[in-house]
Amino acid sequence: MNQDLKNLLKVQDFDQAIARLEEEREKIEQKEQKILDVIGTKEMQLKTAKEEKDAILKDKLFKEGLLADTLENLKKLDIKLNTSTSEKQLQAVNIEIEIAKTNKNVLEEKILSLEEDMDAKDKDIKELEDRYTQLQKTLEEHKTKFNERRREINVEIEEIKLNKEQLLNDVDKELLVKYEKLNKWTKGTSIVPVRKDACYGCFMKLTPQILTILEDTDEIVYCPNCGRMLYKEESDDDNG
Repeated sequence: MNQDLKNLLKVQDFDQAIARLEEEREKIEQKEQKILDVIGTKEMQLKTAKEEKDAILKDKLFKEGLLADTLENLKKLDIKLNTSTSEKQLQAVNIEIEIAKTNKNVLEEKILSLEEDMDAKDKDIKELEDRYTQLQKTLEEHKTKFNERRREINVEIEEIKLNKEQLLNDVDKELLVKYEKLNKWTKGTSIVPVRKDACYGCFMKLTPQILTILEDTDEIVYCPNCGRMLYKEESDDDNG
């Protein structure tokens, strides 16, 4: 095999190793972001629940104020009833009293219902707060692991890049440019073996002429279909 191609194969191994580590790092980022998204959702739910509770409380206080006014009005109507001197006045006051009592009953029922709504909302808020606290704890636990693995990945990548840079000095610059152009879309499969007379990148059958060049020469051969660099895998017999 062409020595430059051998060196490029090692470079490709380094690139593949870096790609795997970067993919692992990306998955860590996604896991962390997923937890953050859930926490963000819980924060919004908690905020909404508290706003709803505040609205219920505001409505309850308003109706309690109306009830207090109604009760005060009933006291005044009782006094008015006792001081009424004519049948017409008595009838009018009694009608006002009945209306006030109806309003009082309606307000008391609404206030009771609002108190039940507040109790239910308090329960929802407590559950949301407990879940939020648990998620924060989970995030902190995972962050420690995530950060430790991220540091390890970064160190590994830097070591691989260093070894790759040292190897690049031994690769033909023009060939390296071609490899890097290929690698932009092949994603670590710029150099592939020939298996069963086919390119192992695009799996298209190769012509006898190309197979002969691979077998008998040291030239760099490109797949006519996908453009990848090809090499013939060494068998155990080839290695002696």
